[in-house]
Amino acid sequence: MSFQGYSGLINTPTATLFDEGKFYFQYGNQVETRDGYRNGDNYNFGVGLWEYVEVSGRLAEYQDTDGGNGLTDLSANIKIGIPFIPKDWFSLAVGMQDVGGAANFFDAKYAVASKNLFEDINISLGMGQSDSNQGRLDGVFAGIAWQPYQWVKLSAEYDAADTQLGLHLSSPKSWLSSGIQLTTDILISSTNEELKDDFYYGLGLTIPLDVNDTNNSSLYRENNISMDDIKPTDANRSGVVERLQVQELLAKEGFESIKIGEADQNTVYLELENHVYNRNQIDGLGVVLGILSKHIQQNYSHFKLVLKEREVPILVVKGNLAEYDGFLRDNQPLKLDISTDTFASQRRDTTADLQDSNSIWFKPRLTFWPGLVTRVGTEFGVFDASVALISHLEVPLWPGAAVTAQHTKQIAETKDFEDGEYFADDKQTTGLKEYSFHQTFSLPYSVKNMSSVGRYRETWDYYSNEVRWQSYGGSHKVNLFAARYENQETPEREYYDGCNILFPACWKEPEATERDVVIAKYLYYNAHFDASAEVQVGQYWQQDKGVVVKLERMFGDVTLNLTYKDTKVDNEEANQFVGLGFSIPLTPRKDYNNKYFQVRGKPKWRYSVNTLVGKDHNRLTPGSGDTTQRFYNLDSAFYNNNRLSSAYIYDNADRLKEAYYHAR
Repeated sequence: MSFQGYSGLINTPTATLFDEGKFYFQYGNQVETRDGYRNGDNYNFGVGLWEYVEVSGRLAEYQDTDGGNGLTDLSANIKIGIPFIPKDWFSLAVGMQDVGGAANFFDAKYAVASKNLFEDINISLGMGQSDSNQGRLDGVFAGIAWQPYQWVKLSAEYDAADTQLGLHLSSPKSWLSSGIQLTTDILISSTNEELKDDFYYGLGLTIPLDVNDTNNSSLYRENNISMDDIKPTDANRSGVVERLQVQELLAKEGFESIKIGEADQNTVYLELENHVYNRNQIDGLGVVLGILSKHIQQNYSHFKLVLKEREVPILVVKGNLAEYDGFLRDNQPLKLDISTDTFASQRRDTTADLQDSNSIWFKPRLTFWPGLVTRVGTEFGVFDASVALISHLEVPLWPGAAVTAQHTKQIAETKDFEDGEYFADDKQTTGLKEYSFHQTFSLPYSVKNMSSVGRYRETWDYYSNEVRWQSYGGSHKVNLFAARYENQETPEREYYDGCNILFPACWKEPEATERDVVIAKYLYYNAHFDASAEVQVGQYWQQDKGVVVKLERMFGDVTLNLTYKDTKVDNEEANQFVGLGFSIPLTPRKDYNNKYFQVRGKPKWRYSVNTLVGKDHNRLTPGSGDTTQRFYNLDSAFYNNNRLSSAYIYDNADRLKEAYYHAR
């Protein structure tokens, strides 16, 4: 990672992109302003989204000459490699720097070509157009790097204005676990007078995002011989005995609401709920299918599995027991019939009595996660935060029905979030924030409906309805959400600072006590790229109207997302944001699940940073694209955060196998 945040040398890019699926972070002390280079705080972070796409961000703080806090700037970079060029020819890439930056010190567009020579030498040549007062990337630039060993590289570059020499060090991959690497970049010398006056460096960290990579699934059978692989010696076991054994094994694993019977004389029927493998439901599916194929081998040739949530059927999986055992045992292709059209999947499909165990009713489930409200790169500093512990309680009542409540415990905040400071109104406070009743039911053609009523954000009573449709394969999804919120407290009317309150014109318009939120979403999931694109249109919490576009890339249970927002409140100026965010699981792969209660972490905890586009400032601008989405919703509580479909399961088939042999 270069000092500018994109992949490259010191200040120039190369056509070599960040490795796909790796996260890069660098802290450096070189910053660039209109007046030149200086010592400051520079935070760069980036990721290889795909083989030919990298995105990165930069948060720079320019200290005042008197040593105090100065201007901060948050900006984004993107670089795209040109495919279909033979590797032994050269590599070509185009990029943009400072997409959406407020101060626009780094704005640049460029094209660059790179070629490897003699295995350890790489040369680059490019052309750029830049707003830099230093002339960086404003014209022809070039670079050369010599890497005699994996851990050390020397570089020389001409950035269209100045020449730099650099030293790049990285820890050997074998030193740290999970492919993590430490890096150091040092500016040895420069022809720029301002870069001669100090020691400039960058300290970095590289982390693979999918630490549970399942690409080596062919080794599972060789390295993980399971007792389940030994075929039963009792050749006269009845179907009842086999079903009871499966039921006992599933109950021991922690699955709930287990009902097992037979759909016909050749097909075993099983329905259950997975509340133990909450990080990703595909792990639970892999364990269940593995147990079925290993322990139902004499009386049935096929199976029908119905996965449920709160006794509402969500997914139907059908298959041949021998074929699935071959998938586990001999790496045969996965052959399953997977459908989310579950309207007709009820107990009437069975012809035998159903065994039931591990009831879910009235069992409290507690979910904990950190609440984080931040302000990044504002005129008040690099980073401000309000930290809290959020607790969510869910109690299932009857099929599809549940009551939920959410509590916030304020823990700490930075100075600007303290009482009387600029961000004090946005500080998280201790108290009960939400409580609701939800009723969910199935409709034909893969449609689910959730109706909710309760309290939202402490003082707002609400009622809402959400409808969700998913295509047969799962590549297409539509959500329709509508809600009415009514404030039970009359907000205090505010006045303009410095204005005589005796004059009516000095008082601001009173805040509305009713708000309507109406949002339509369309999501497309592409299994080949393991990514989804979502478009939202509608009216949001602050009554702003507009569109939100989100691109999300999955790396196992970690996701990265790019967001564009363009919304507008009536009679006010439109606001446009670009954002870079991520989500990580904050719960073990297999959660604790007691017979009487459950405690777990959040399976998909999200964080993102946004910056204004088309403005000459980056001041706090609230009320853009707030969907009012609660933790308990159709996507998260019923559909595994949009990861429960035929397309997703087939794309992650190796994880089914890996889960059976490793996750238990």
